Amino acid sequence: MRSAASRLNPSETVAAADHHAKTRTAQTLARGLQILDCFANPDVQELGIKELTQALQLPQTNVARLVATLEEAGYVAQNPDTRKYRLGLRAYLLGLHANPNESMRTLAEPVMERLARTTHETVSLNVIDAVTLQGVCIASIDSPAPIKLTTRVGSVRPLYRGASRKVLLAFADAAQRTKVLQQAESQLSGNELRALMAELERILQVGYAVSEEELDVGAYSVAAPILSRQGRLLAGLAVAGPIYRRTDTSLQDFIHHVRQAAKEVSDRLPSDG
Repeated sequence: MRSAASRLNPSETVAAADHHAKTRTAQTLARGLQILDCFANPDVQELGIKELTQALQLPQTNVARLVATLEEAGYVAQNPDTRKYRLGLRAYLLGLHANPNESMRTLAEPVMERLARTTHETVSLNVIDAVTLQGVCIASIDSPAPIKLTTRVGSVRPLYRGASRKVLLAFADAAQRTKVLQQAESQLSGNELRALMAELERILQVGYAVSEEELDVGAYSVAAPILSRQGRLLAGLAVAGPIYRRTDTSLQDFIHHVRQAAKEVSDRLPSDG
């Protein structure tokens, strides 16, 4: 009896081979993108072949070949001293064109700079990544004080931790909020989840969020939403500083200043923003 493959006519054989080649190409592309994703963590500067192999659970020879291709194209670069890899200039240039919130950042930065001078604390602008449903910092102005918190542009945090992210979750559309809360079920206890939902309702009512030491020990934050004229969430503005500088008076002042600054950014937006 002939095998199924032997019964294929020539045109079917060519089509099957073409499909197989396309599948392999798509798989190779996906793996290359997975390698680039390994560098998305802002705390990771360099990774070696062994570290990438462990992270991706792929054969080391395959990873080395993919990294060599990415290096040749300029998306990763090797540190000659450590022999490890970091993102290359090509990835950086691509990222500059990938920010869909560039106009928001441009509008917000003058307001952020003034807010940092007024509060003497670090100010950040954060948005929801529509794909991962996490909070991403897209702009940051450091505090002028010698002792300060620093928020790195590109830092990614879950939406259910910290004022800067919770204010995004509270004002997000219902579908996004539901998905995030479903994801949080595996990370939070039942009591923590119920407390989070109650806090989100409170944030919606009062129009701002406050947190202490949820993301960083010794830190606190105040955040307010930036909304379109139609009331749709666009971003969140946050002030963060060392908790030892916080007083009841300064907290109330920060709440006022952050809300005013967020409203000013909203008012600067075009009518269809």
